[in-house]
Parts: sequence; structure tokens; C-alpha cells
Amino acid sequence: MNSSTNSKVASLDRVAAIPDGDFLLFLGKRVRQLRNLRGMTRKMVAQDADVSERHLAQLEAGEGNVSIVLLRRIAGALDVSLVELFAPEVEEPAEKQMIQRFLERLPNHRLEDVVFRLMRDFSPGEKVRRKRIALIGLRGAGKSTLGSKLAFEMRVPFIELDGEIEKDPGMHIREIFSLSGQSGYRAIERRTLTRVLAEHGSAVLSVGGGVVSEKETFDYLLSHCYTV
Repeated sequence: MNSSTNSKVASLDRVAAIPDGDFLLFLGKRVRQLRNLRGMTRKMVAQDADVSERHLAQLEAGEGNVSIVLLRRIAGALDVSLVELFAPEVEEPAEKQMIQRFLERLPNHRLEDVVFRLMRDFSPGEKVRRKRIALIGLRGAGKSTLGSKLAFEMRVPFIELDGEIEKDPGMHIREIFSLSGQSGYRAIERRTLTRVLAEHGSAVLSVGGGVVSEKETFDYLLSHCYTV
């Protein structure tokens, strides 16, 4: 028997030992807690459990007895087992439960994106990542104006990635596209971004909106900079 199972058994033993009146109060509080956690109104739970709203209100107030069959229906409406209904001590924190239920409702094709964003925003390197601000947008969006002001306030360099890209081959971006094509340009963009980030632990970057079309480069940018 693992530690989680032992905890559940111990919790149920403690619940079984309390007086009847206290047990009803505990049960009512527990039902109300689970209902609020799931963002459900009393009417919603009553409808799902096929019980009158008045009866549910009495249960939550710790008044009157309730059958095990009705408790099973209420547990089903709240999407918990009877064990979970009686063993609050082993419940995960409310916030963690909300996250778990949110993930359970997501389609599979969205999970990869959510996991990546969680790792990006809450990884141990988050403090380092936030020292670099990347402003992404099309030409004329105001990246240079806002970026230079932000860099001045932060007292860090302001770097326009397009300008750095032109430095490497010594050509204008239009010429790079003409000679190397889209794939060639994106390869240079990735190399330049890697170099710039390696050279600057803190900076404000202006990055062209086309970077989002190259997943590997965009993911690299997201993992190393706070993007706007």
C-alpha cells in the first residue's frame, strides 16, 4: 500500500470517528467547497444530480440526513469519487485541481503548446529570460520607437535583428532574399539570433513578424526572451 493510499485510509478513519452532527456539517462544507471549486451553481449541481435545489441547500447547511445513493449522484455531478468526497485532507491544492481539469478538457493538439508555454514561463531560467525583451511585429508597427525607449529605461542595448542580419553577409535584406530565397534567409536569421543572444545577456530586441513562420527559430526566441 503506497503513501497516498495510506493517507486516504487515515483520512476516512478520522471522518468516521467524528459525531453525527459534526459529520453532517463537514459533509455540507465539503460539497459546497467542491461545487465552488468547479465554478458550479447550486442549481447546476442539483440538476446534474437529479435532486431538488432545496435538498442540496439543506445538505450544504449540514441539516438532515442523506442517502448513500444521493451522495453518489452528487459526487458524480461534482466529478469526484465518494472517497474524495469524504477525504479532503488528501486533496490536491485547489489551484492544482483547476489546472488539471483545464488540461483534461483541452484537445490533444493544444497540449504541446500549453506544455511549452508552461516550461517557457515557469522554468528555472525565467529570471534570465526576462532580462531580454523581444518586440515582434511587422514593419511600421512601432518596434523601433518603443524598443529604443524601453531600452533606455532599462539601461540595456537596443538591437534591431534585421540590422544584425544584414551585417553578417554585408547585404540588404532584399538582396539576401533575392540570392538565398526564403529558406536561406531564415537560416541566416536563426544564426544571427543565436549570436545576438549569446552576446547580450540583457537587451531589447526588435524582431520582424516573419519569425513566427519558422517554428524552430520562434521557439528559440520564446525560450530565451520575454516576447511582446
